[in-house]
Amino acid sequence: MSTRKQKISFTIKRIKNFWNQYKKSKRGLLGLAIIIFYSIVGIFAPVIATYAPIEPRIPTSEYPGSPGVKIATRLCKPFWYKYLPWIKRGLTNITETFYFYGNIMFGSAIIHFIPENQHPEGGLDFDKAAEFPNYMASSYKVLKLIEIKATPPDGKQLFFNISEWQVRGARLVLPNELVLPANKLLQMCTNATMFKMTYTTGADLVENMKIVKDHKFTTAKSYNEWNWASSSAEFNVQYDNKHGFTTPGREESGCLNITFTGEDTTSEDATIMLWKEFYYPYYQPPTDIFIHTSIYKTGSSTITLQLTFIHETEEFTVKTVDIAEPNKYNHIIASEFTQNSTILDSIFSTPGNYKFVVKLKIPAGTNTTIYLDYVDCLLYGNIFGWLGTDNAKVYPSDIFSTLVYGTRVSLIVGLLTAVFSTFIGLFLGLVSGYVGGIVDEAIMRFTDLLLVLPTLPLMIVLTVSMRATSGYISMWNIIIIITLFGWMGFARSVRSMVLSLRERAFVEAAKAAGGGRLHIINKHILPNVFALVYITLAMSVPSAIVIEASLSWLGLGDPRLASWGKILYDFNNSGVVTTKGLLDYWFWVFPACLAIATLAAAFVLVGYSLDEILNPRLRERR
Repeated sequence: MSTRKQKISFTIKRIKNFWNQYKKSKRGLLGLAIIIFYSIVGIFAPVIATYAPIEPRIPTSEYPGSPGVKIATRLCKPFWYKYLPWIKRGLTNITETFYFYGNIMFGSAIIHFIPENQHPEGGLDFDKAAEFPNYMASSYKVLKLIEIKATPPDGKQLFFNISEWQVRGARLVLPNELVLPANKLLQMCTNATMFKMTYTTGADLVENMKIVKDHKFTTAKSYNEWNWASSSAEFNVQYDNKHGFTTPGREESGCLNITFTGEDTTSEDATIMLWKEFYYPYYQPPTDIFIHTSIYKTGSSTITLQLTFIHETEEFTVKTVDIAEPNKYNHIIASEFTQNSTILDSIFSTPGNYKFVVKLKIPAGTNTTIYLDYVDCLLYGNIFGWLGTDNAKVYPSDIFSTLVYGTRVSLIVGLLTAVFSTFIGLFLGLVSGYVGGIVDEAIMRFTDLLLVLPTLPLMIVLTVSMRATSGYISMWNIIIIITLFGWMGFARSVRSMVLSLRERAFVEAAKAAGGGRLHIINKHILPNVFALVYITLAMSVPSAIVIEASLSWLGLGDPRLASWGKILYDFNNSGVVTTKGLLDYWFWVFPACLAIATLAAAFVLVGYSLDEILNPRLRERR
């Protein structure tokens, strides 16, 4: 027992002495602090990250009948963009330049306007100009037209009367097309005339808005959020805590109960309108809308459900559905308005008070009871989360959550690959150096063969082959491939040390005392090379992290796992660089690059510090 205590005490003392030496290295402490930080991020990723890293969605239990609702739209900017002083917000004046080309064909005037950024310096012929529209399409919503002036090639400026121009769309909203009669333009302007259009628009950073606080009607307070009016006194609306759509994970009940007695003698359909008022504070419309309603009715008559928005005196119906099947919940969904942005611009033209309306039309003479549940409206904005969203079409990912979960993959791949490759190299180096002979020759020639092979191209070939065989590449496949090509250099280093150690006097003494090969390697050779193991472990992690990121960036990683390399791959495939520019979405790619660089550098700093402490020659220099 005393011997065991002495060993434990001696081990603790060695650890303390090592730590006293290590903490003198500032770069070693910096590297250790960075590794600890990323380790904490990886371990507590589910707590730190709000959303799933791959295809995040609001659960089906929140909106029955849907496959899951996206958390945000594509290519959102980070929420902190709204605090940047140089980002335009509110009313602002914008001037845009177009080039005019016109011609008379078949007795009709034909004109085209080419945006400045698509107009070549040397001009273009009319045939190519015909590819462009016959109007000036503004980049933003036109709230007020200020000035339109033209400069022909001779340099003489022409000013136009604003009233002569027509903004298509009755409320100066869409489709942002400013048009003057073609014949008059041809009389006043020549080809390549430069038009400058100045107008007022509203630029804003729009956040996600959830219109209904309690869309499940779990308490009676949720009923007080709604207003209702009807065309008949035979309607009655009340809160019902006994009915409502229930799911396996939801035991509580609650819904809106609408009853219609149908005793009115008129032949006209009865209408009831329920609405939720809200304030929309932005000049820019939402990027998309999601509306959900669960409706249950009794009786055989078909009722009509309309989902509508009302702003001031204007009403916009976004979906109309006939409900025929009785005694069953029908889940009505209206979504994907990004396909037709004119609806969004028409509804949300300016900031102000709006109404989200659920309208029901019921045939006269009908006796029915209607239950409304899970009624909600989500307005999606163009800013979201700490780092915005990516370009995924169906379920855009929160880039911050992907970055946080990617820490796990990089640490696991880096550490496991370093451990496996280091111990493979240690074992082969010990055996090769101590046994010698044909065993040494066979191991070293195999090592040399792998060393001269082009590592990265071979890894790519193996990864593609594995994916073709199994259908996908897992994280463990990546670890195996990197390990396969990561042990050779360390094996040669260990062999060199063993060749020197086996000729030392203490090894000869052990042989003379009758020690076997395994005993001598385990008790005398291994302790003298183990300092090199610690250093190699620390220095092998960075290369594994970078290789994994490189393979994922090339699209050869596991598509089901969030990794830093996958972030780079998604960015590379999004087309953002060519369509919008790198500077517009730097927050998508830059944090992942910074994370790869800092974590790899942290292990390098730790490796240098261990080398200074454990390498006798460096200790002597100090």
